[in-house]
Amino acid sequence: MTGLRWPVRLVLLGLALVVVLALGARGVLAPPDLVVIVVVGVALSAGSSSGALVGLLGGWLLDLAPPVAAPLGLTALGYAAAGWVAGLARRRSGHPWWWPVPVVALALVVTRIAPVLVDLGSARPVAWAALAWQVLATATLGLVLVGLVERLEAALVTRRWA
Repeated sequence: MTGLRWPVRLVLLGLALVVVLALGARGVLAPPDLVVIVVVGVALSAGSSSGALVGLLGGWLLDLAPPVAAPLGLTALGYAAAGWVAGLARRRSGHPWWWPVPVVALALVVTRIAPVLVDLGSARPVAWAALAWQVLATATLGLVLVGLVERLEAALVTRRWA
């Protein structure tokens, strides 16, 4: 029996994607990136390799979701890198309550580096204020939601469902 850990991670990614797409459809210009929060939660609880794999899957989901603006695969690579970096911030003995905020902010910046460089290289304007707002909103939500993802992962391991 392989456990429920990966199906639960995929459901969390799907829910995060639906919420982000719904916020974008409602006209929110820079919605918080809930996919990054799921990736960071998994990376902080399971390590770099799991974080990178969940980031890759989440990035592929975002690559395939409308509206497709970036080159195909660019988002997936950015989210995989963010999952790897967030997994490096994992602490074996736990972390303080504020620890997810800088980790989520750094992971979101890692996911946005390549699209910003593509925009700068093609002489398109970069919405710096919207990007700053998105980092702030995502990091603030990460303060609460990363802990929930970590607790869910721990509960699956404790109950031997993982």
